[in-house]
Amino acid sequence: MRITAQALAACAIGLLAPAAHAAAPNGPAFVAAFEEACVPQRLSFTGIQGHAASVGWSTVKTDVHPELEEVTSTADHETAIMGEPGWTFEREQFSREIDGRTHYLIVTRVHAPELITLIGCYLYDFDATQGIDAALVTEFVGKPIAREIEDKGFTQYTWGPNFDARPRTLDTNLSFISEDSPHKATTGFSGLVLKFETSEPDPAQEPEKTE
Repeated sequence: MRITAQALAACAIGLLAPAAHAAAPNGPAFVAAFEEACVPQRLSFTGIQGHAASVGWSTVKTDVHPELEEVTSTADHETAIMGEPGWTFEREQFSREIDGRTHYLIVTRVHAPELITLIGCYLYDFDATQGIDAALVTEFVGKPIAREIEDKGFTQYTWGPNFDARPRTLDTNLSFISEDSPHKATTGFSGLVLKFETSEPDPAQEPEKTE
């Protein structure tokens, strides 16, 4: 039997290429990682950072991944446009493997004097080629989906606040952007992100419980 060069090349590609499902996210693991990193210290910018480090997340520079760099650059630009004199913006980013693939955690703090201080926690899987079951996040939040958007490879689910379960926690968002979506140019990434923001308590007031 004659083995052609084309056949050998096809075999080599098959050995080198990842399986078609290799970038399919593990939904339960993804949501569990978000809950573990973001919930316990969600009312404190430094608290989330310290807790994230304690459960295996390592700080990284933004240039470790092109999409992480693009996402943070886009956020910096938007904050600069929206910000007013006296506003401050802080951010730290982390990485960790989940099911053998690198994920990124971004923690932010936007302080708008006399208005509000928001703590953000964002979990990204830039390699995801599909979304996850929104029911997993519904179970995590404890409320039904409030809004759903689907447009040209972009899908986003939003759950409203559940102050009974997690005081001071605002909307939770789950978004997936496909590689060929035109929305990638606006957001700076393709893949999966789960995020929420909390309002930081006034330090002059009685400390609040996180649960």
